[in-house]
Amino acid sequence: MHIAVCMDVAPDRKQLERLLGRSTDARIALDPGVPYYIQSYGNKEALLARPFMYDMFFIDLVNDDVTSVELIRKLRNLGVTATIVMCPSRVDLSGELTPEDNVLILKQPIQKDRLEYVLDRALAANTERKPKLDIRGKHKTDLVYEEDFLYAEKTGEMMIEAHLSDGRVIQCFETLDSLARRCDKFGKIVCMSGNLIANKDYVASTGFGSVELKDGKKFRVTHKVVREIKS
Repeated sequence: MHIAVCMDVAPDRKQLERLLGRSTDARIALDPGVPYYIQSYGNKEALLARPFMYDMFFIDLVNDDVTSVELIRKLRNLGVTATIVMCPSRVDLSGELTPEDNVLILKQPIQKDRLEYVLDRALAANTERKPKLDIRGKHKTDLVYEEDFLYAEKTGEMMIEAHLSDGRVIQCFETLDSLARRCDKFGKIVCMSGNLIANKDYVASTGFGSVELKDGKKFRVTHKVVREIKS
């Protein structure tokens, strides 16, 4: 589970990092199959650059020009469905939240049992939530379900084209390897070569070391990939 901590008061941020580190280490010892990754931010800009990679957020902004509530709503408006935990400290704006914001409250100083509770809630929600793949276009990020992703092909050193089921072709300024790492959780999306990631359902046919997609495009692939597609 990927966890983001966004707090602009450094001592509060460090304290939560320590608490999360102890809790997640204990959880990993009991269940090594569920890894935890914690990333901390002291400002909203860095967090908003890649919000869709996270399964859980801890937020408390005190000195920023944007409040915690405003940041939470910005995340929700972007399409973030992950668990968000507001951690009120010096300024408590939790009363401004509505049920539509779908936020858990973890007041500071943080109590261990309450932290365990919100982590359990996030784990349960993450299990129930249908995963989406973030397609990072030049101007915005689109979230798509596995079945809506057809394929992506490398068009340059730091450029790929993602083809979606609604007919859109999105130019992305990233490497194919970067996209491939985000596709690990999807069973039907396969990295087929150094130039192609494709949904197995969009493969029209396979040949001797090649695949043909439903739009007629052909790509060279290894025999191992051909066997994986057929499995």
